[in-house]
Amino acid sequence: MTRPTGQVLLSGYAKLPSNTAAQKMYDQLVVVANVDFESGIVLEVDCTMATDLGRRFVSTMMRGYDLNRGPEPLLDAITAKYYGHLKKALLTAVKEICQHYSDLRAGVASH
Repeated sequence: MTRPTGQVLLSGYAKLPSNTAAQKMYDQLVVVANVDFESGIVLEVDCTMATDLGRRFVSTMMRGYDLNRGPEPLLDAITAKYYGHLKKALLTAVKEICQHYSDLRAGVASH
């Protein structure tokens, strides 16, 4: 596998709970992060939450995070600050992004 350089786009998916606004629009929560591969810094984030405020909140939480620190500090921050119905799905999708980055750094093929 060729080692990436520059910016990479990573995504994480999770099933949405039923009876939420987002679930009425989408089947899954998708979180997409533009990451500087060399530094591990998250540059930009978007997701399929139903509201702009929710999408901006997720972006603010993740932007600037160094994925080389591993998922735990980021997941802990989200757990401490996000109290919406999509918390479990959000944590799952973010964890998947962190795992994709770790796999790429280790040279393991990912999606």
